[in-house]
Order: sequence, then structure tokens, then C-alpha cells
Amino acid sequence: MTEREVLVNQLDGEFKHRIAERMGNRDFMHCLACGSCSASCPVRKLEEKYNPRRIIRMAILGMKEEVYRSEFVWMCSYHSTCLKRCPQGVNIGAVADVVSRMAEEAKRQKVEPADVIEAEELDRGFKRRVIAEVAEVGRCFTCGSCTAVCPEQLFDPTKDPRRFIRLVNLGLRDEALADEFKDICATHYRCLSRCPQGVQISQIMSAIKELAIEDGYSYPESLVELERGEAGTMKTV
Repeated sequence: MTEREVLVNQLDGEFKHRIAERMGNRDFMHCLACGSCSASCPVRKLEEKYNPRRIIRMAILGMKEEVYRSEFVWMCSYHSTCLKRCPQGVNIGAVADVVSRMAEEAKRQKVEPADVIEAEELDRGFKRRVIAEVAEVGRCFTCGSCTAVCPEQLFDPTKDPRRFIRLVNLGLRDEALADEFKDICATHYRCLSRCPQGVQISQIMSAIKELAIEDGYSYPESLVELERGEAGTMKTV
């Protein structure tokens, strides 16, 4: 993230209070910016630009847009090493969780036109087949908690677990079986840890992959090409 001049009139003074309200406490405001969190963050060891200290500082200052756009908010994997090392007891994972939910809510406020679905497009039998494998799929009420914390969705907004589960529950068999999300879901289980209904998306992905194979669907060619490209890159390094 590049440095930029921060103007006071561009700061959102209420942002930190909204985060505190969601968390149920104001502990993150006690941050001293000492850097203990950044020094022990496993995600930052993989990529220098992911800096928990920076995120907390921006949140306290009211730099809402910068916080929302930060990849770290979505990549934080809640190891809690930051919490264990923090002399002020700041739970950065909890802050990242709250902010990612707030960002998702802000995005959903931009209402998009609903797709028109014809009754003949629905396959109720498909939904029953999936439920036979993973019963809790029917509990989903598309709140978006899964999408808000899905690493795959961060890198490609078209890969949306909430949308995928909706396709299944509506009985849109062809769309669900053709959706590449089922093939790229990496079973991080962050969706399950955040889902208020306990929907195990990774199990649903596994069940639908099996159904796709049974119904004659093959591994998406676009993913094959992507893997070929990655393999070629590795050989040239």
C-alpha cells in the first residue's frame, strides 16, 4: 500500500466506534502501535504488505476506505498470535472479522437487479441429492458471512460461496454444476467458523464435485489452462 497524504476532513470519526459497537468492546483503541502483532503475524511472514499494526492504526484514525480496501482484512487467518503478544490485549483477528463484515454489508447496499428465473429451470431433485449428502445446506439463509471471509472470493469476486449455495437451494442444477467455485474451494473452513447456521460449505463442494462427475461434467478448462500457466511459470523461475 503506497503512502498518501491524509486530510482530516476525509477521515470517518465514527468508524472506530462502529467497529467497537460490533465487537462489544473498545479494546482495539488501546493499541500503542508497538509492532508486536506485525512481528508475530504468520500472514505477514508470507507477504510484507500485510501489516496488522497498520490496519489497526488506520481503523483508529478513521481511514475507512483504506481499511475496506486492504487485503489483510480479508486474509487475516485468526491465528491469535497477535493477541498473545499484544501488551494491550488487542484482538486483531476480531477487528478484521468485524471490518470484513462491515465491508460486505456496504457492498450489498448497492442493489443489483435480480435474475429472472423460470420455473422450468429449477431441478428440485438436484437439491434433494445434495441434501442427502450434506443436510445442512438447506439451512442457509444467504446472509453472506461465508463470502465475507472467503479467500477465493478475495482474489476473484466471481467466486462467491453465498451465490453458489443459493444456486443449489434454488435447484439451478446446470448453473451449480458448471460453477468453478466448487473446484477452487480450498476448504479453509473460515466460512464454517463464521456461518450462523453451521453450513459446511467445504462438504457441499465435495458432494457437488461428485455429482458433477456423475452427471458428465468435467474439470473446468479455464482452471486447466490456469494450472498449465502456473506450471510454466514455475519451470522458468
